[in-house]
Amino acid sequence: MSDTPNSRDRFWQGTYSIPRWAAITVACFAVVFNLDDLFTTLSELRIPSSWVDLLRLLLCAVAMGLVSWYPRLGALLVWLAIPVSIASGNAVLVLLAGPIVCVVVTATAALRFVVVNTAILVAGAVAVAIRWAAWAHDPSAILWTCAFVLAVSIGLGLLLRAVLSSRAERRFQEQRIADIQKQVEQAAEHERQRLAHDMHDYVAHELTLIVAGLAGARARRNASQQSPEQDVELLGTVEQTSRKALDELRRVLRLLNDDGESEPIAGSPLPISGDHRAEPVATLIKEAAQDLQVIGDHVHLAISPDTADLLPTDQQRTLLQRFLSEAVTNAAKHGGLGSSVTIGSTTVPNGWQVSLRNTIEKGAAGPEASTGLGIRGLQEQAEDAQCVVSAQPVGQQHEWLMTLTLPDRVSTS
Repeated sequence: MSDTPNSRDRFWQGTYSIPRWAAITVACFAVVFNLDDLFTTLSELRIPSSWVDLLRLLLCAVAMGLVSWYPRLGALLVWLAIPVSIASGNAVLVLLAGPIVCVVVTATAALRFVVVNTAILVAGAVAVAIRWAAWAHDPSAILWTCAFVLAVSIGLGLLLRAVLSSRAERRFQEQRIADIQKQVEQAAEHERQRLAHDMHDYVAHELTLIVAGLAGARARRNASQQSPEQDVELLGTVEQTSRKALDELRRVLRLLNDDGESEPIAGSPLPISGDHRAEPVATLIKEAAQDLQVIGDHVHLAISPDTADLLPTDQQRTLLQRFLSEAVTNAAKHGGLGSSVTIGSTTVPNGWQVSLRNTIEKGAAGPEASTGLGIRGLQEQAEDAQCVVSAQPVGQQHEWLMTLTLPDRVSTS
């Protein structure tokens, strides 16, 4: 159930603001209307009763001038002006200021304050009527007059409140539409970045291995170092990786065409929903090493016994596969033919770590000179999984080291 108030709740619970032009108009009216009486009262301050008249005049005038900006303050001043007006024997001005304040408060304040203000004004009208009787006048006349003026003021206030509420509701709906559009744009941008990472991490990985393998085969043929067994194995790997790259392209295109509702393609290196294959760390590392060995790199494995049989969680396994894919791609792309690669795993305080270290071909730009899209995306995913990915040159810039540090959330096979 939504906690967002509906339009009726917002109508009564909300507070609104009088338009600036209307507030300035009311303030100017308060000044002009009371200016003459103010000068008259100031000229008669030598009379003791004139001080009460001055206080009555100031309370009513300030209330009318400020109520459009500060409704609660304006109402409070009118409340104070009622007993002062009764004491001075002149209730004319408060009968003008009261309705103005009532209209503004009813139109802008919350329901509870509107009720309190109405109750106090009704009580003030009764008090003025009683005082009117003491002045040898019929109290019913002033009482009915006050009731009529108060009813008209409340009606005008509700009408003005409906207008202000309609404007506020329209702004509220426009803001909601803008927020929804922003969320849609953010979701589209997030999906675009996810697809870009998928293309980079998997399709580009497969294509890099194909290019590196073919380059190695051409180099061996040019050097007259033909090896039929190696060529057969290489062609098999090229065929397999080509099919994987094609499957990934089809999967991404299907996501784009079907709004992401299609099922993942079987055989995709991407994690498939419901796929809970339990593969130990050593198996994942050896699979990555085979990709490099096929293209002619010299791979050394340094898997510590205490990490070889660890079974990563589903989230860790996905992250580890993506890390190895990115590291293998960088090694094949920047290491040159026959580069030396060391892939290892070991325990660290409160966790375990997988690393890949490869040589960089002399004269070639290292991974730090590339776009960094894969590493940045990998670091973001690692941060979400409370893991740490680092990548930096080592060994006087001739080697590149990538590490993935994971917490101890694994089981042992």
